[in-house]
Amino acid sequence: MDFYYQSLVIYLIFFVVYVLIKWSYEDDITVLLNDPLFYILILFIAIFLIVVVINIIKSPMIILRDDRIVFKNRFGSREVMFSDIINVKIGRRRNKGEEITYRIIKLKLKHRRKPLKIRANEFERGNELIKEFLKIKGSVN
Repeated sequence: MDFYYQSLVIYLIFFVVYVLIKWSYEDDITVLLNDPLFYILILFIAIFLIVVVINIIKSPMIILRDDRIVFKNRFGSREVMFSDIINVKIGRRRNKGEEITYRIIKLKLKHRRKPLKIRANEFERGNELIKEFLKIKGSVN
């Protein structure tokens, strides 16, 4: 998520600087409207703005308490007690088309057949999340 915010800010700053420089040389706005770089910058800004808005709308959260984990999103929340956790597995998964390795946390629960999967990269501080689940894994086993 930080990447999208930073990219959006960089593109906005570059866009403003570009428009100011272009406008200082030419007082006519039609020169700016005929420039293809102007439209490419607007396209990039629109794409990153849409991605940031979608991430804000989804905004999943994991809240770690002393005795439970709270999974929260805009639709509601779900609590998992540490006593309900049988096993915690932290693995890696590589998408075939991408170079990035995704960290997946699997929680095996007492009252659930399939493990609960958490993709650490979907959260803002994924590395800290993995460290916290490693602590939980040590206390459960």
